[in-house]
Amino acid sequence: MRFNVILSVTFLASFAAGLVIPSNEVETRDLKIRESLLDDSVDSLVFKGEPKRTKTQKARAAVARTERTKNKEAKKTSFQTATKAHRKTTNLPARTSKFHVPAGGGKPAHTYTGKDVRKAVFDSHREAQRVKTLSKTQAKKSPLKSFNNYPHEAPKPGGGTKPLPHMTVDKKKKHTQPGREFPLPNHHGPSTPSPARVITQKTKGGHYTFKGVISHDQSRTDKTKGTGYNDHFQVKERKRKRK
Repeated sequence: MRFNVILSVTFLASFAAGLVIPSNEVETRDLKIRESLLDDSVDSLVFKGEPKRTKTQKARAAVARTERTKNKEAKKTSFQTATKAHRKTTNLPARTSKFHVPAGGGKPAHTYTGKDVRKAVFDSHREAQRVKTLSKTQAKKSPLKSFNNYPHEAPKPGGGTKPLPHMTVDKKKKHTQPGREFPLPNHHGPSTPSPARVITQKTKGGHYTFKGVISHDQSRTDKTKGTGYNDHFQVKERKRKRK
C-alpha cells in the first residue's frame, strides 16, 4: 500500500514537471509574438512620398538658390577687394602706438592703440565696398563719410586752423580729393559712436594713405553756432619708446 502511494506521488510530480515551460522558452515565445504583431502593424501602414512641386515652385526655388549663390560670391569678392585695398594703404601707425582722447563734458577719455586704428581703416575699406551696393538713401546712413578738412569754427589758442594741417583737399585735382572718415569704436558704450575718427585719402597712385586720427573736443557741450561744438582736432600719435 505504502509503495503504491509513493509511486503515485512520483508519477504526479513527474507529470507536473512536464507541464512547466522553461523561462528561456517563454521569453523566446514572447519575442516571436511581439515581432509578429509589429510586422502586422508595419504592413498596415501606408507610406506616402513627398508631394510633387509644381513648375512654378521649382522655378522660384531655382531663383532663390541662384540669388543665395550670388550674394555669397559678392561678399567674398567684397572682402577680397577690401583686403587688397588695406594692404596697399600706406602710412599706417605702428600697432603699439597710442592715440588718447581726453575726457570732458562728463564724457570719459578714450585711448586707442595703433592696432585699433589699423582695424578701423580696414573696416572703412569694407564699408566702401558695401556702400556700392546701397541706394543713395541707404548710403547716407553709412558711418563712412566724406572728409573735407574744413577750417575750425572756433580754433584753439595756439592751434592750427584745420583738423589735419598737413592734409590738402582740392576737389579740382584727382590726388587731393576729399578724404574718407570712419569712426573708431566706443569702448565705453559700443552702441553709441565715439568722438574719434580715422582719416584716409586717395593718392596719385590710386591707393589710400592714412592721414591721421581726429576727434571732437569733448569739453565743448554748447551746441550753439559759433562755439565749435562740431570741430574736429588732430589726435597725435604717441609712439612706443624703444628700450
